[in-house]
Amino acid sequence: MSSRTSILIGAAAAFLLAGCHPAAPKGSVALTEAPVGVPPPPAATVLDVRYPPGSRLVLLVPPFGTDTVRVLSRGLVAAGDPCVSWDGRWIYFAGKSSEQADWQIYKVNAGGGRPQLVTHMPGGAMDPALAAHEELVFSCPVPKAGRLWTTPTPAALYGQMPSQAPRRLTFGPDSAVGATVLRDGRILFVTAKPRDDRHAPRHLCLFTINNDGTEVSAYAGQEDGVDFVRRPRELGDGRIAFLAARTEEPGPKGWAECVKSAAPFDTRSNLFSFRTDGCRSVEPMPENDVLACVETSGWVGRSMMGNAAVFRVAPDATAISAPIFDDPQWNSLEATLVAARDEPAGHTTAVMPGAPRGTVLCLNVNDSSESAADRNPASAAEIRVFTLADSGQQRVLGKVPVASDGSVLVYLPVHVPLGFDTLDAHGQVLRHQPAFLWLQPGENRACIGCHEPRNHAPRNIRPLATQRDPAHLDVTDSTTAPRVAAP
Repeated sequence: MSSRTSILIGAAAAFLLAGCHPAAPKGSVALTEAPVGVPPPPAATVLDVRYPPGSRLVLLVPPFGTDTVRVLSRGLVAAGDPCVSWDGRWIYFAGKSSEQADWQIYKVNAGGGRPQLVTHMPGGAMDPALAAHEELVFSCPVPKAGRLWTTPTPAALYGQMPSQAPRRLTFGPDSAVGATVLRDGRILFVTAKPRDDRHAPRHLCLFTINNDGTEVSAYAGQEDGVDFVRRPRELGDGRIAFLAARTEEPGPKGWAECVKSAAPFDTRSNLFSFRTDGCRSVEPMPENDVLACVETSGWVGRSMMGNAAVFRVAPDATAISAPIFDDPQWNSLEATLVAARDEPAGHTTAVMPGAPRGTVLCLNVNDSSESAADRNPASAAEIRVFTLADSGQQRVLGKVPVASDGSVLVYLPVHVPLGFDTLDAHGQVLRHQPAFLWLQPGENRACIGCHEPRNHAPRNIRPLATQRDPAHLDVTDSTTAPRVAAP
C-alpha cells in the first residue's frame, strides 16, 4: 500500500469518526439570516414573523466574507435561533420543514450536514437552550402571530434529555419563553409579572427555575422596566444582557440593557454606553466582548429600510464600529460564536414523578416588605390558597390556620398555578399573591415571609407549624366545595 493511499484512508477514517462532517473552523459564528423585505405568510406564528420564508441558519467562517457562508439549515423553509452545544460540535435551532409544518427544534453538525429533528411537539417548539448533560430546554406550543402574551394556551418550558420524552417545567398562567441556562445551572426565562386579570396590561420580567422546574423565583425587572423583554443572555463579566422593547414582535425598536447577576433587582442599565436602537440580539464573546446584531437603517450609504448586520463590541467601546459581517440582502438576526464552553452546573433533583403533592413552609407570613400605611397591620390568622380555573377565574382550594409565630406548613397540589391571601381574624385580606407559583411532584418549598424583603435571612428557630401535622389542600372540581384533607 502506498503512503498516499494510507494517508487517504486515514483521512477518510477521521472524517467518519468526526460524524461525517468536518468541525467548524476556529472563530466561526452561527448566524440567523432573514431575507430583507419578505413578509410573513398568512396565519403566521410568532416564529413566522421573526423568521419569514427563506430565513436560514448559516455558518460564518473567518474572515466572514459573503462568499464563504455555509448554509446549515438546508432543506428547511425557514430557520433561526441558534444555540451551540457545550462541546461546540452541534448547533440546535428552530426550524420548519414546510409551510404547513409546525416549527420544531433541530440540530446540525457545526461544520455542516443534514439537520436532524430533535422534538416532535404538538403545536411546535421554539427558543432552544441547553442545560447540563445536553438537556434541551425549549418552549411549546408556538403561539400565533401577535398572540404570544394573549394566547389561550400559553407556551410553557420543557426539558428533554437525549433519547427521552420531554417533561414540562413551568405551569404559570402566562407564556414562559426565551430561556437561557446560567452557569450555576438555573434556567433564566421571560414571563409576565403575576397579576389577577389575565387581560390586564402585562409587565414582562425575568424569572429563574432549577432545571427540574422547582423553585420558581423572581430575578429582575419586576419593579421597573418597559413592556417587553426578550433574549436574556449571561455575559462573561457577570452581567445578564437582554433586549427591551415597546412592541411584542421583534423589530428595529429594541435596545440592549443589562443587570448585574450579583444584584439583579437594583442594577438595571443600558448594556452599552451608546444607543443601540434596532438591536436584534446580543451574545457573549471571549474577553467580555459582545456579539450584537444591530439595524443599519439610516446609516450613511444605506436606505431608510436598511438591514441588520453583525458587530463585535468591546466592553469599553464608546461607539459602535464597523460590522464584522454585513450583507445588505439579508438581515443578520442572531449571531453566536461556535466554540466549546464550560458546561453549567447540574442540579440534584428532589422531584418524585407521580407524587400528587408538594410542600410549602412559610416561616412567618407577617414578615413583609409592604408598607402598613395602606393596609390592615394586624397579624395573619389564616392563609387562603387558590388556583386558576380554565376561565382564568380564581378558584379557592381552602384555608390553613397560621401558627402563633406566623408559620404555615401545608401540602398543596402540583402542576397548577397557586396564589395566596393572608387573612386577619375577621377574614379581611392583609396581603395578596396572585396565582403564579407552582410545585413539582414532591417539591419542598420554603419562604421566609409574604412579600418579604429580599435582604432578610430566616431566624434560627424551629417554626411552630412544623410541630404539627401539615394541612392538606386538594384540587376539587368546580361543583364541590374546597376542603382541607388530612395528611
